[in-house]
Amino acid sequence: MLFIEYDVTQTGEIELVALVNAVEAEGQDPDGSAWSAWRCGEFEDGGMGCVAVSPDDLVLMESTDDVAQLRGIVERIILVDRATKEEVPS
Repeated sequence: MLFIEYDVTQTGEIELVALVNAVEAEGQDPDGSAWSAWRCGEFEDGGMGCVAVSPDDLVLMESTDDVAQLRGIVERIILVDRATKEEVPS
């Protein structure tokens, strides 16, 4: 499972921190859930700066050599994640 780690600055700018391939070497965590739980518990953002890449988005990312298109895919994933996490329940 691929995860994107990012930070949001005080001015609202999003900075890519890392792309993490969270598959345990012996196949013990194929969906990355153990890594995600560790990530959310160890960092002070509580998981706000981390999003799993869906299988469909991963296919899109792997199928392009166009840097601008890849950047657009990553930005879309982050923006959707952030909007979901910041959504105020009504």
